[in-house]
Amino acid sequence: MKGLALAVLAFFALATPAHAAFTVTPSTTQAGAPADIDIHADFAQTPTSVVLRLPPGLVGNPLAVPRCTVEDLGNQPEESKCPVASQVGIAEIKVGGVLSTTGFQPLYNMVPPEDGETVARLGFFAAEAPGFVNVRVDPSDYSVLSRVEGLASAASLLKVVTNLWAVPADPAHDLDRLTPQEGEESKKPIVPRPAGVPEKPFLSNPTSCEPPRPLVMTATSYQLPGVTSRKEVFFPQMGGCGKLSFEPKFTAVATNPEAFAPTGLDTELTIPQDENPKGRATSTMRSAVVTLPQGFAINPAAGDGQQACSSEQVGFGENKPSACPDAAKIGSVEADVPALEKTLHGAVYLRTPEPGHLFRFWLVTDEQGVHLKLPAEIELDPVTGQIKTVFEGLSALGGLPQVPFSNLKLRVYGGPRAPLATPGCGTYQTSSRFTPWSGTAPVEGQAPMQITGGCGKGGFSLGLVAGTLNTGAGEFSPFTFTLSRSDGEGNPQTLAVHLPQGLLAKLAGVPLCLEALAVSGTCSPSSRIGSIAAAAGVGGAPLWIPQPGKTPPAVYLGGPYNGAPYSMVSVVPAQAGPFDLGTVVNRAAIFVDPETALATIRTEPLPQILEGVPVSYRKIHAFVNRENFTLNPTGCSRKTIRATVTAADGRIAEPTAPFQATNCAKLPYGPKLKLSFKGSTKRTGHPAVRATLTQKGGQANTKAATVILPPAMFIDQNHISNPCTRVQFNIEACPQGSILGTAKAVTPLLDQPLQGKVYFRSNGGERELPDIVADLRGPFRIILVGFVDSVGRKGSEVRRIRTRFMHVPDAPVRSFRMNLFGDKRGLLVNSRNLCATNRRAEVQLAAQSGKVQTKNPVIATGCKKRGRR
Repeated sequence: MKGLALAVLAFFALATPAHAAFTVTPSTTQAGAPADIDIHADFAQTPTSVVLRLPPGLVGNPLAVPRCTVEDLGNQPEESKCPVASQVGIAEIKVGGVLSTTGFQPLYNMVPPEDGETVARLGFFAAEAPGFVNVRVDPSDYSVLSRVEGLASAASLLKVVTNLWAVPADPAHDLDRLTPQEGEESKKPIVPRPAGVPEKPFLSNPTSCEPPRPLVMTATSYQLPGVTSRKEVFFPQMGGCGKLSFEPKFTAVATNPEAFAPTGLDTELTIPQDENPKGRATSTMRSAVVTLPQGFAINPAAGDGQQACSSEQVGFGENKPSACPDAAKIGSVEADVPALEKTLHGAVYLRTPEPGHLFRFWLVTDEQGVHLKLPAEIELDPVTGQIKTVFEGLSALGGLPQVPFSNLKLRVYGGPRAPLATPGCGTYQTSSRFTPWSGTAPVEGQAPMQITGGCGKGGFSLGLVAGTLNTGAGEFSPFTFTLSRSDGEGNPQTLAVHLPQGLLAKLAGVPLCLEALAVSGTCSPSSRIGSIAAAAGVGGAPLWIPQPGKTPPAVYLGGPYNGAPYSMVSVVPAQAGPFDLGTVVNRAAIFVDPETALATIRTEPLPQILEGVPVSYRKIHAFVNRENFTLNPTGCSRKTIRATVTAADGRIAEPTAPFQATNCAKLPYGPKLKLSFKGSTKRTGHPAVRATLTQKGGQANTKAATVILPPAMFIDQNHISNPCTRVQFNIEACPQGSILGTAKAVTPLLDQPLQGKVYFRSNGGERELPDIVADLRGPFRIILVGFVDSVGRKGSEVRRIRTRFMHVPDAPVRSFRMNLFGDKRGLLVNSRNLCATNRRAEVQLAAQSGKVQTKNPVIATGCKKRGRR
């Protein structure tokens, strides 16, 4: 790690307690160049503890020099057997007091202890006693902490003049290679002593030319045990950063090359290091930005069961191993650092989300004394979902730690719930931008990545399963609806559900979610009619919302919306694992076709992306289970539940599901129809007409009604000269003269009755006479059309007026009343005195279940009883 070999600088921190003179001088200020370091320190008190925090960028490579063991160093200078090649510098040490002496001592590169904390060690003798400089990495800012240990209290150190060698094997140091015993005797070699090993840089200057940060020293002494002294000294500012090389090479490969599938990612970053003793070190990396190709996106399925690791769990800023949960692990990391003997192995953990920073991770390793907890941010394009990963290190450092590494492999795990989703087949380019500490231009590049499998996916053919759990005719039952989509198909954006005839809902008595509450999704529980669930993501294990333990989604009955009198309010908290993407509120307008009375539920556009995460719908499941809410038809013919789904790319699918009620024949059918004339009963009179149909609950609903009036009733041709045209009817501009009367229907499904005017409306020539049309208004609009014609026995001249309502909605109606005007506005005219003729009508009522009721009721009038026949 950074500054490992330079840890011996802690040796000169012994001057700190006395605030004595202290200087540090490199042999060159060329950035990245191998540099000898001269240290001069004077002090007056013997330290018990000395810690030196090195500034960023002072780097060394203890593996470039052979190492000496503690056993070979020995306990006395004359016992030392450290190899001559392990010497990395020389120090002139002046000791006062009882052990007063002045001499030169070699500094050795030592084998560090296997304590899991020490990354490098230097050894030396002072006052005939061995001492050590143990080097650790400060986890708060990844600076190097060097602690001097093993100093004898009897040694009153007065002065240290140290020369650390940039290239220890350089022949220029051959006359300074000595043993500790020779140092005690103030003897230096007369004959050059070659190191006998290849020349490799041991120390290199920082690769940044920014103003340097200080070397910070803290120490306590034997004389003042309770006092801690602190001193700073600045390393000279470097120059010539423009001469440094920085040539990173990056590759990225999807672990699964299948289209529209979950995938991990294998990445590798290589930065060639210059180990030429006459050259300059490669610049360290300040920041890295990797942008995946558009189309690669976060896979929502990855959130299922996912956990995250907090700063406390990872041990951020602490010198201890991380304790992240296994369920937070999303990948692995390997790093080759020249200063370390072995490859560093670690893990990638999902980082606990915070507001504005939902997607991020930790790069963690706890090996060889290194506790690296490097944070990374994932930035998602809010429109396209494109993924950008940013490594910027810590703001206190101004970038990533200035640590040279030659190779970094980061793997994001694959599998059914891999965190990434692939696009369609093709060749894609991953963009990278690596910025060096040298201040030179960032290096940008493109890494190709191919998706070659599963190329036949696509289309827009959705599956639909829908219906009531109990199909008994006329019974209440929960309703279920599931729309399914395969990987690669178009993503649903809008959805319309077309219910079959008779599949209805009892809206009466259900409090509506107020508009202000519907917008925010905070509807009252009293408005709840069901729940909704959705599966999203790619692969065979999509994410289901709601997740266990998360807020359950709900569906409420709302008021008018988008021109419809009622709506459904779906409230879905987008929560998965540690992520909370907010609450998704979707409104669906409930329309009823006035001509057919078929209900259609039409959603507003479904969200396609949340916080940069594309919502790849796999299943949309709705369950309407409010008690006594969804009502089955009373007709048992085969029907179809149909959906019209529009994809985000404009394609349209119309999946269907069969539906059929059962046991219709068991339903009773006993409606009652009363007819009456009010007004003139004389010949040429125009009586008003009232028809009242009543029916008890629990019966089959009426499908059709036919009424044939007595022979005495004709249509007055003079009163039908100005019927309403269909164009006028559609724009609600019928002439006043076309209004025949009023109608009112009462149904248990609604809190309010349906009522409105009755018109004589032309039928475009389809039939000889205009139609009688009841335009019923209320929460919904229903147009009930009666076909008018005349019928008679074969060969007979007597014709009778017949009115047929052939398409009555399959809905329960407790009462239906139609009042037709009389007198000058009356449609009917008496051809004879009603009191002296047959007033029996022929009535046929047909049920949705197929049952038929035929009656011949006497039409009530004001005639005396004796005159009725």
